[in-house]
Amino acid sequence: MEKVLKLVCDCRHIRPIIYVDRELDFIDEKDAPGADSYRRWLKAALAEHGISTMPHDDIIAKLDQAAQMFSVLILKTTMTIPYTTVFFELDCGYWNAQSETQLRTAMKRLEAKR
Repeated sequence: MEKVLKLVCDCRHIRPIIYVDRELDFIDEKDAPGADSYRRWLKAALAEHGISTMPHDDIIAKLDQAAQMFSVLILKTTMTIPYTTVFFELDCGYWNAQSETQLRTAMKRLEAKR
């Protein structure tokens, strides 16, 4: 995950939106040995990035929807702790939501004047 994150972050034209399974917060160490250390590692590894947590099924539905329009790459590991998937959605790195909102507002204003 760290290598993929570094590759994505090194690209100026994209930025990662990161999703992790909400269920991971509820996995008990006694049921899945290593879950506690994985959570700590994941939190540290993604500390400088915004992380969204969603139920796994919701993330899969989002992935399915994206696959209707875009190519989707899935990298699997040998990890056997449940709900440890990290999902990267690649967003535009040179344009943000605020800029898009401003653009759309300006377009509506100009179109209304026509």
